Amino acid sequence: MKIGGAPTQADFHEAISARSDRWYSACLKITRNPDMAADAVQDALLNAWNKRHQFEQSARLDTWIHRIAINAALNQIRKSKPGVFEPLESDVVSDIATPHRHLEEYELENDLATSLARLTEIERVCFILKHLEQWRAREISAELDINEGRVKQAVFRAVKKLRVSMQELQREDDERL
Repeated sequence: MKIGGAPTQADFHEAISARSDRWYSACLKITRNPDMAADAVQDALLNAWNKRHQFEQSARLDTWIHRIAINAALNQIRKSKPGVFEPLESDVVSDIATPHRHLEEYELENDLATSLARLTEIERVCFILKHLEQWRAREISAELDINEGRVKQAVFRAVKKLRVSMQELQREDDERL
């Protein structure tokens, strides 16, 4: 990327080819709907391009777009009716080419998706932003327009529920073996 000024079209193409799968994956985890996730990424890219003059050169372009994509996914949820989501499908391809490793990752993703589906929307979104996207409680609070205590409470409840849910799923898997 050139020093100073707005990112160029080439800079955007480079970021898109390197990170678009990651942006989509993050949006899919938040929306739990492939169409909404794709729309969020598309909205994010359009928004980033239109506001490229606001980009601070001290940041990384792909990180800046990632943040915009997360916000776009949250906006998609706000516009939709709660509870109208499709199940999360496996969206991470293993770097290790062994079939056993791929199966383990697939099963873990499915278990996590099942467990995340049991959370309330606020618990799921707060958990994803806090633990998967590494946002601070203060940032989540500002983005969702709720107080920080409610964010912390939602994350706490989500973690507690996920522990129980994942243990139940593990017991079910063990019983099947």
